[in-house]
Amino acid sequence: MILIYGKGKTGKGVERLLKKKSIPYKITDDTDFNTDLLENTDLIVVSPGIPFFHRIYKEARIRKIPVVGEIEFSYRFFDGSVIAVTGTDGKSTTSKLIHHIIGEEKADIGGNYGTPFSDIVSEGKDTVVLELSSFQIYSTEMFRPDIAVFLNFYPDHLDWHKKLLHYRLSKYRLFRNMKEEDPAVLNFDDQVVRNTPKKGKRYYFSLSPLPDNLEGAYYDGSEIVLKINGFKFKFGLSDIHLKGIHNIQNIMASVVTAYIYGIDPETIEERLKSFKPLPHRMEYVGSINGVDFYNDSKATTVQAVKKAVQSFDGKRVILITGGINKGGDFSDLRDELLNSVKEVFIIGRDRKSIYSMIKDYVKAEIKESLEDAVNTAFKKAEKGDVILLSPGCASFDMFKNYQERGEIFKSIVRKLKDG
Repeated sequence: MILIYGKGKTGKGVERLLKKKSIPYKITDDTDFNTDLLENTDLIVVSPGIPFFHRIYKEARIRKIPVVGEIEFSYRFFDGSVIAVTGTDGKSTTSKLIHHIIGEEKADIGGNYGTPFSDIVSEGKDTVVLELSSFQIYSTEMFRPDIAVFLNFYPDHLDWHKKLLHYRLSKYRLFRNMKEEDPAVLNFDDQVVRNTPKKGKRYYFSLSPLPDNLEGAYYDGSEIVLKINGFKFKFGLSDIHLKGIHNIQNIMASVVTAYIYGIDPETIEERLKSFKPLPHRMEYVGSINGVDFYNDSKATTVQAVKKAVQSFDGKRVILITGGINKGGDFSDLRDELLNSVKEVFIIGRDRKSIYSMIKDYVKAEIKESLEDAVNTAFKKAEKGDVILLSPGCASFDMFKNYQERGEIFKSIVRKLKDG
């Protein structure tokens, strides 16, 4: 008997898979769990939001019942190829871009992005591109991706992991079952990622030319250069609709992955040009009286804010930030605040502590609502300025999720436009 712990999207996905396979199961969560449910239970499948210190792990250990996550469980039923994408930031864009390049006819996409893996296993496609969070990787045992992509690593989710080391080791766990011939695609510029404990095939991407003995892709200042097995191909960026230096990294990771998967460079180039950016990620909302508005609500870490501001090199940025801080140090934005940011408006639960971190570097003001922040920012903006929503924080203090936060930002901008 299998016990599903969690009745959200992934729990329901596991339930549908078990029904298809005619495997007996029980389903529970914090609202109705009791230890009687563990009687005659052979395996527990937990949803990714269940932390490792949750009671269910303790009860399972006492009874010697194995616990796995939805990714691990679903993998045991999947016969195709798996491309796994992880990292603190950029996972969704990179996963979606890889999927777009490979093509919907060949590959599915799921995991942390969109559809649970458990709903994909019986689709019959050759390949699945999985966006994987550290939570999902932590609860794997035999999971072995055919290609693994590691984008970057910054402090995040410390409420779940408790320690940065635990977060890092959860990311590294993605590579532990890979064979020497299984390729890893790694960010050369990120020391934690570069030091990933993976033997055998390693490809890199970098914002500077790669050392001669390494293969992958790099940015030469104007184009992306792919260099693998003596082959070189250059990709121009002018026709690609992804803004910012962080997206150049996402593009490089996607190009390397698609090429080693078997997609020819000409097809990669064509599909890069046809890719439409995901909402709430450096999304251009509109311009009013020469002031540009960008929605980067998905930015929930300080590093994501840093990259967003850097994307507007040479422009004056009015930054709207704040929410539930996930352990980030906003003083790390010092250079950007001093050189590129005109003013900051801070909202959300941790607005006072964020203010104290940045007040020495930039004019900053606390606001009680997103609407107040946007309206005040627009009043103070001049032609040529950028008003950027890039919170660097979780959204749950004021909004259902980052999507709602972004949609409300866009609706406020529309109201301003309508006058």
